Amino acid sequence: MAGLRLDTAAALAAAREMGAAGWAAAELLLALRIGMAEGAAARREGEST
Repeated sequence: MAGLRLDTAAALAAAREMGAAGWAAAELLLALRIGMAEGAAARREGEST
């Protein structure tokens, strides 16, 4: 996931506003990072074809 940036503080604040706390907030942040990585990989794959 090199090169991907996630404003962790803002994402954590958003997770808390949605009612997530503790591990749930951490899981939400992880899901966001994974989604960002998958999206970046898909874009790279699309550029190479």
